[in-house]
Amino acid sequence: MDHKEIRGLISATVTPFKADGAIDYKSLADHVARVASTRGLYGVAISGHAGEVLALASEERIEIVATAKKVLPKGIRLVAGIESRSMAGLVREGQIARDAGADMLLVLPLFDVRPYRHLCHQPDAVYSVFERMDREVGLPMIVFQYPEATGCAYSLESLRRIASLPNVVGIKAATVTASKYAELNDALNDKVAVLAACDAPSLFGMLLHHAPGALLGISVVGTQHWVDLVREATVGDARKAKEIHNSFAVPLMDAIYEYQLQRTPISSCSANKEALVQLGEIQSSWVRPPALSVDKARKDAIRSALQKTGMLMAKTAVGM
Repeated sequence: MDHKEIRGLISATVTPFKADGAIDYKSLADHVARVASTRGLYGVAISGHAGEVLALASEERIEIVATAKKVLPKGIRLVAGIESRSMAGLVREGQIARDAGADMLLVLPLFDVRPYRHLCHQPDAVYSVFERMDREVGLPMIVFQYPEATGCAYSLESLRRIASLPNVVGIKAATVTASKYAELNDALNDKVAVLAACDAPSLFGMLLHHAPGALLGISVVGTQHWVDLVREATVGDARKAKEIHNSFAVPLMDAIYEYQLQRTPISSCSANKEALVQLGEIQSSWVRPPALSVDKARKDAIRSALQKTGMLMAKTAVGM
């Protein structure tokens, strides 16, 4: 797969749950189908952080891939998030996602545990992981680059090294700042698609810096607006992009993701779901513990943002 094919928005979907905590597969199918029907969308990412991958059993991840595959329109790429704390486990998760119907993988860092974190800066260690994934799984991979503050961001040299592998085709650059995004894109855009990935206002600067596209969790809320924002900022009219960003994206980024500043302990996954609940698209914003579901204050903030963007009418919200 040529990395130059990856263009536009990949929208990262949520995982709806029933009252008893089980996955609501009917709601999931409807949710994925709605997002995937958006005009101009490149792909859908399931079971990433927005889909609460850390709270899902391996068997549930398989069923989520299979459920999503059944409802995706032709031409929409299915990206499956995978994670494990062992090399063998990561390979296995990749293989079962592939066998269940995934077109691509979003690979979370194997090194996201304290004893391994320093290895993110060691090109040989990082290469050994992705070389084995390349060889034993054989699906195109998007590498999840965490923010520097996590202590689990790959070094630029490590990313350069794995970018030589045939199946490493993209990077989800969750770098927080536009400057770090620019550094990655300048160094790697001839080898991989460096996707902007920030649910905060710095996204706009990333998109304007020659981004091929974006991979966003917040984009399941009003998906067409996010597709339009990414398109206008990357290959269209920057003035139109600015208008969409300021009038639509910013209020939602603040209310749902708190500009990624983590002002409260509330789960951004729950907040993302709550917006969908208020829009009548899913039934529950509950998230599995230890994550914390939205409280009244956050619900009110989300309702206000949806009204501000014009997605929710005030008279409708009163009756909620």
